[in-house]
Amino acid sequence: MDIREYLGDIILIIILAGATWWFFSLLGATPEAIIAILLIFLCFACLLLTIHHRLRRIERQLANRERMISVNLEEISVRLAERYDSSVRKIEAIVEEVSKRVYR
Repeated sequence: MDIREYLGDIILIIILAGATWWFFSLLGATPEAIIAILLIFLCFACLLLTIHHRLRRIERQLANRERMISVNLEEISVRLAERYDSSVRKIEAIVEEVSKRVYR
C-alpha cells in the first residue's frame, strides 16, 4: 500500500475528527460522549479507507487482465495470420495443379 495514494484521505480524516471533537465540545457534551463519537467516526473513516484500498486493488487487477488479454489477442492474431497464409498457399498450389491438368 502506497501511503501517497491515501494521503489526501488521511488528512481529511484528521481534519474531520478534529472538527467533530470541536463541534461536540461546543455543544457541551461530556468527554466520554465526545470520545465515543470520535471512535464511531474513526471506525467509519477506516471503513471508507478499506473500501478505497479495495477499489484500487480491483483497478490494478483489471488493468493487468486487460494487458494479458491484449497480449493473448496479439498472439492469436499472429497464429491466425499464419494459418491463413498456409491455407492460401495450399489453395494456390491446388489451383495451379488443376490448371495444369486442364491445359494438358
